[in-house]
Order: sequence, then C-alpha cells, then structure tokens
Amino acid sequence: MKFTKRNIIPLLVFILSFASILRLVKISVITSYSSPVFSALSLVEHSHNILAEKEINFLYDLVSRKSPCNILVFGLETQYSSQISTINRGGFTVFLEDNPAKIKLYNSTSNANSTRIHRVEYQTVARDAYKILKHARRNQKDCYISATASSSKHDLYSNSSRKCKFMSLVTNVPKEVYEVKWDLVIVDGPDGDKPESPGRMAAIYIAGVLARRSKNKNGTHVLVHDVDRMIEKWFSWEFLCDTNLVSSKGKFWDFNILAKPNATTFCPA
Repeated sequence: MKFTKRNIIPLLVFILSFASILRLVKISVITSYSSPVFSALSLVEHSHNILAEKEINFLYDLVSRKSPCNILVFGLETQYSSQISTINRGGFTVFLEDNPAKIKLYNSTSNANSTRIHRVEYQTVARDAYKILKHARRNQKDCYISATASSSKHDLYSNSSRKCKFMSLVTNVPKEVYEVKWDLVIVDGPDGDKPESPGRMAAIYIAGVLARRSKNKNGTHVLVHDVDRMIEKWFSWEFLCDTNLVSSKGKFWDFNILAKPNATTFCPA
C-alpha cells in the first residue's frame, strides 16, 4: 500500500490523539489512587519538626548520657516524645504543649509514669519577634534579675518580673516548672514556621531562665531545634549565648549553661 501525504496526516492525528487520551487516563488513575497518600506525605514532609536520623541519634545520645535526670521539653512531638520518657526511666520528664490535639494523642499512646504533660498558652506571634527582642534589650537588667533570682525566694511577679514581660508571654506554666533543677531543657515548640505561629521567643527565654536558676554544678544543657530559622538564632544568641554553645547537629544547637553569680547580663559583651 502506497502512503501519500493525504493518507499520512489523518494517521498521525489519530496516533497523537490516542496517545493524549492514554496519558490523560493514566494521570486520572494515578491522581485518584494516590491523592490521599500524597496529601498525607505532603503534610509530613512540610512539618518543620520532622527530625533527620542524625538529629534523632544526637538527641537520644544526649538524653542517654544524662539519664536518669530532670528533663523539660517545650513541645510534644510524636516522633520522639515517648522515647525520651523511656530513655529517662527513673528520672522526671515534663512536656509543655499548647496544642490539645497533640496532648490527647500522646495520652492515648503513652504509659510513662514519670512523665507529666501541661498545656500552656503562648501570648505571642512570630511576626512580633523583633519587637519582643527590643523589649528584652531595653529591659535587660530586669529580665536578667528575673532569670537569676532563686525561685524559692523570688516572687515571679515582683517589680523586675513585671518590667520584663517575658514571664507573662506564656500562661498556665505550673509552679513546679520554676522550682525543679533541670538537667536538660529541649526547645522544639511551639510552632514557629509562620508569621501567625506563636514562635519560640518566650520558650527560649524561659529555657535560659531555668538553666541559670538550676545552678547545676556541671551546668544545664539547653537544646534548641530549628536553628536554621531567624527567630531561633536571634533568641538563642540573646539568651543562651554563643559562648555556651558546646555542640551542634543538623538543626540542633546544644548549649551548656553555668550559673555566673557576678554576671549582670545573659551574655558577655
């Protein structure tokens, strides 16, 4: 059979049309079967709190070396919270979380007797971070007095504490949080990945407060996650200090803070 241009053109049109139809059918099938899975994976992969394997190992190693001990965690992440309590068997572990859904999920899956979970509320939004930082710098002395005064003798709502607004930026924090001598404080909450998120400004400040009040002979370790973000960097440098940074892994910074009786500021000039 001899093909002419007149014969070839309709044949090409038919082939291309058929190929297009097959492609559309394939896309439709993939989308219909994969969309729920894809959506779930998207939510997981975009969560800022998913730790890499090296970060998980770094975290577990630090907890193991200090266990049994007193551990305070800002945030309640399902990826590692139960394991921290398990590793710290014989110690005391407290989680501060603002999301009731996370608390409900953890309570339904955990049987750790030495673990307590408290729901707190943050009166901050991440977009106000710089304003909050300026407030801290203007009231540096009062904020430092609030940090270093002995919890057994110091009223958290004294004149100095009222001038330094940080204590009021987190509500429903139980008194025991300020009374326990913490060996390790982990800051991996609240959310801080969007302008309207609470941000970790107050959490990092309070971590610095508790580390200095603990006055442990070997210091209190403060572990901050997501230090690739500006707020975590700013407030870690401001209240935990680069001179106290002892190690890092992935998006974790590990500070070891010793109480300095004669200091008048959080960090040396």
